[in-house]
Parts: sequence; structure tokens; C-alpha cells
Amino acid sequence: MEIERDPGMEPEYDMIGEDLAPSAQDAEARLQRKLIWPNIAILILSLAAGLSLLLGPWLDVRVQLNEPLVQQVLETADFGEDEEIARFVLKDVQTEVRASVTPFTLLQAGMSADRSGLRDLVNYALRDVTDAVASVGKQVLPAAITLAVAETITLPEGITYEDLDTTVFDETIELLDAQKPAEAKDSFMTAVDTFASDSLGMEIDDEARSEIESIYDEAIGLMTVDGEFSFARLPDAAQVLLEKYSGGTAPALTPIARAASLLAAESADTGESGDSLFAILEDPGSYVDRLDDQTAEIIKAACLALGFVMVAHAALWLILAVFALAHIFTPNKKVAMWYVKLFGLAPFLAFVAVPILALAVLPSLIPELPAIAATFLGMTVVSAVCYVALWLVSIFWCHPIKKRLGMIEENNAYAARQARAAE
Repeated sequence: MEIERDPGMEPEYDMIGEDLAPSAQDAEARLQRKLIWPNIAILILSLAAGLSLLLGPWLDVRVQLNEPLVQQVLETADFGEDEEIARFVLKDVQTEVRASVTPFTLLQAGMSADRSGLRDLVNYALRDVTDAVASVGKQVLPAAITLAVAETITLPEGITYEDLDTTVFDETIELLDAQKPAEAKDSFMTAVDTFASDSLGMEIDDEARSEIESIYDEAIGLMTVDGEFSFARLPDAAQVLLEKYSGGTAPALTPIARAASLLAAESADTGESGDSLFAILEDPGSYVDRLDDQTAEIIKAACLALGFVMVAHAALWLILAVFALAHIFTPNKKVAMWYVKLFGLAPFLAFVAVPILALAVLPSLIPELPAIAATFLGMTVVSAVCYVALWLVSIFWCHPIKKRLGMIEENNAYAARQARAAE
């Protein structure tokens, strides 16, 4: 039997419904407005991460060349009877070698019709290597000069390499660095007399002095091109002098020359001008011309693929920035972030976390591998910080508001079902 409603009750019923609906709508609107500030925070974080990944270097590795690394390398290298000399010459080495790669340099390398993009990539990645080699040359040259002079004079019995004072040639090094060759030579010849009397307890004769001066002139000449002296040319100069004085007249140059032979191209014996170590350091990208066509195409394809992956990861952050901005002005201000939460940490893991872990683990797995002190930086660190901040904003700021919005939506849905059932 159908129950008829009392017409007198209908206005009260309608009044109750009208009172409840605005209350729920106001609460929902207030909560939506509270999402504006979190969305602004998400916008800022997304722009910072996306633009840094798009425009900055993903890989920015800095390797420390220092005494512990040199000593480990010397332990595994075969210097034979020259090991003591090598340790003495290289003991004060302290510099940093840096390499970096950006998405656009990879894309340019992959999309260039010829090898110009690959050359630009290598030149950009290794742009600081020449300065690092010059720094090492400046640090080892005093010891190399000291030993060359000592062996030319003949090292007195009972005196070890550690007894030799290398600081007497510091002024010569500084004058060479200041591009003052004449003053540097005068300083050197004066320092030779001081070194002979103070460190060796003897005076040198005219013949030994002339021989030392000749070797100095030749060495500095090899390290000077177009009137400009460079410490970075020391490995090449050492190699030339070692080959010329094969009898060991300048034994201090032996470890430097051997290092040069390891760094130089395999075809250095061809006599081509582009094969010298310094020529390669001046234009590292020139080594790309040595690659065969198949290898060059494989490298270009790999650069293109990696570049697209990098841009895609940056695009995820920028897409989130667009959505965060748009939702600030829409009624529904909730922003989905799952795609960034899922993939946003991948660049940091690939270019920072995994390499650091590998450097920590590999020396224990491969004993002959030296422990390299390297710092992995780059814009992936910025994106990782933004990634963590995004999770914090999501958990402690957005989630409580969204949870309350969800409760209101559930209550509205329940009230709607009840209303439909009552009809």
C-alpha cells in the first residue's frame, strides 16, 4: 500500500535538503582551495627538476688524481727498476679530471649527418682534461728536473731520491708558468748550482753544466709552441727525450714518458702530427675521425637513444608542471603525480647512485682495480632532491586534503543513494 506524504511536511523536508547541500559544497570548495598552495609547490619543484634535466649536464663526474691513486696504479704497473723514480716524480700529484654530458650534446651527436656532432660531444665532455694534464705537468716537473740534474751529475753514493730537494726549482716553474722563458732559464741554471752544492755536496764542472743546459733547452723547446709554453706538453716532451737519450741520460722522464705512451694513440709511431698526446688534448674530438664507419654509426645511434630517454624524463616533470599550473585554476585541483613518482628517480640512480656503488664494490671484486676517488654530480642530483620533496608534499600536504575530499565525496554519494532509494 502506498503511503501518501503529508503536504505540510514537504517544505520542511525540502528546507533540510537545501541546508545540507550548500554546507557540503562549501566544505568541498574550501578543501579544493587548500590545494592551491600544494599545487604551486608542485609547479615549482617540477619546473626546477624538468628544466635542470633538460638544460644541464646529467653526468658530471670528477675524478681525483692524488697520491693514493698514483701509488695504487704504480703497484699494478710494470715500471721495473724505474718504479722508485716513478714514485718520487708522481708523489705530489693532486688534481681533478672532469667529464660531463648533457641531453642536447647527445642528441646533436646522434642526429648530425657527419661526425661533427660526435666531435663536439667529445670536446665538450673532456673540455677540462687539458687543464688537468697541465696541472699534473706543473706538479711533477720540479721532481723530474731534480732527478734529471742529479743523474746527469751522477748521484753520489748514499744519497736516495727522497734526500733530493725539489723546491730549488720552484722559481723556475713559476717563471715558466708566467711565460717568461729567459728569466726561467737564468733561474734554472742558478738553481742547478744551488742544488748541486746543497743536496749533492759537490760542484758541477763545465761539461756537466753544458749537458744539463742542453737537455733543459731541448725539453722546454718541445713544450713551447708558437712562443707559448704549456705544462700539458710534458708527456710528449718526455717521450721524445726518452727515445733520443735511450741510454737513460734523463731517467726522471721515464715514468712520464711511459704514462704518455699509455695515453697517446696506438698509431703514435706513424709520425702523423695529429697523433701526439697534446694534439689530442687540444682537440679531443679529433679522435672521432679514427673510428671506422660502423663503430661511428653505432655510437651515434646510442647517443641518439640516450638523448631521447633523457629528454623524455625531463618531459615527465614538465608535463606535471603544466598540469599543476592548470589545476590551480580549475574546480578540481587534485593533480595526478604517479608517472613522476614511478620514473622520477631513475636519472639519479643511473648516473649517480649506481656508479658510486660500482666504485665502492668493484675494487673488492677486482683487486687489481685501483680505488678511484670520484664525485658524481650533475642535474640528476637536483631532480632527486625535487623527487623527495615531491613525495613529502604529496604525503604530508596533499594526501590529508585529498582524504577529506574523498570522505565528502563518499558522503555525497551515500546521500544520493539514500535519496534515490527513498523515492
